[in-house]
Amino acid sequence: MELLTTLLWILVALFVGPTLYFGYAKMMAEPAKIRKFATWGYSMKIMQVIGVIEIIGAVSILFPELRLFGIAIWAIILSGGVFTNLIHREPKKELFTQLTVLAHLMLILAINVWLNTTIK
Repeated sequence: MELLTTLLWILVALFVGPTLYFGYAKMMAEPAKIRKFATWGYSMKIMQVIGVIEIIGAVSILFPELRLFGIAIWAIILSGGVFTNLIHREPKKELFTQLTVLAHLMLILAINVWLNTTIK
């Protein structure tokens, strides 16, 4: 179980670090992010709200008691990203990145559930 717990925390750290960065970039309205969201027809305010939600979701994943809440937030965010990429026919690598992040998130969920349901 110690190995799984260590693996879980490594996966959480690898997820939370980049997602905090990208959420912050949206929240602070970095010009590159503004341009990208504008090409999709989204306003800067929508982008900033998404950034705040991404940060809330990422921070929630850090706390075991809030982890499922954070995972749910991120599942919704990633679903929206996949949808946006599909309807705007973005390069396949964008879609692959989001699906890879979703798989990473599902691995965190699976290990978290496993650790909380096994007899210790």
